[in-house]
Formats: sequence, C-alpha cells, structure tokens
Amino acid sequence: MRLSGSETILAVDDDPTMLELVAEVLNPLGYKVILANSGEEALEIAASHQNKIDLLLTDVMLPGMKGQELAKQMIATCPEVSVLFMSGYLCPSMARSDREKGFEAFLQKPFTPSSMLRKMRKLLD
Repeated sequence: MRLSGSETILAVDDDPTMLELVAEVLNPLGYKVILANSGEEALEIAASHQNKIDLLLTDVMLPGMKGQELAKQMIATCPEVSVLFMSGYLCPSMARSDREKGFEAFLQKPFTPSSMLRKMRKLLD
C-alpha cells in the first residue's frame, strides 16, 4: 500500500501539538495539509478554499461544534469529502462505517503515523 499522496487534507484538532504532528507526517509525503483548531474555523476554511478537500481528519471532541456536526456540515457542502475521526476517548459507535450519520472511519489516539496513513489511504483510494 502506498502511503504518499497529493490529496488535500483538512486536519482539525484543538491540540496544536496534534496538528503539528499531522503536518509533519503528511507534508513530506506530498499531501497538501490545511490546519484548523475548531469546527467553525474548518468550515470557514472549506468555504473559501478554491480546490477540492479530499479528506477531513477531525477530532471527535472539539470545543463548540463537535466533530460529528462538522462532518455532517462538510458532507452537506462537499459530498465527495471522506471523513476520518480521531479521538483519545473510546467511541465504539464510530468504529463502524456509516455515511448517513456523517462519518466513515475512526482512529484511536494515540496512534502511529503509519496507522493514520493506512486509514487515510483506505478512504482516499
């Protein structure tokens, strides 16, 4: 499985360290990474972004708008976007694929860069 790519990833987390890690892993592999620290900021970025956003990588527990609501709003305006949730909390209901509820995949924190990349590629390919 190839782990590199050229897709655009919108990463959303209120932890700046997590966003830095995501950017450090993805940028050298060719991904275009856009960072946001809240759901509201992510929606503003998506609305003004000129190109397609291929993947929304979002924390479940965000201040204000939660990750599920962000995903639902993103899918409503960008139906082709794939969604990968991440959380340090156990979210068993999110572990299965369910596009109607606004999510597709789940990544348990802490995770390794390779596990994140494998989940991403599964969604993007």
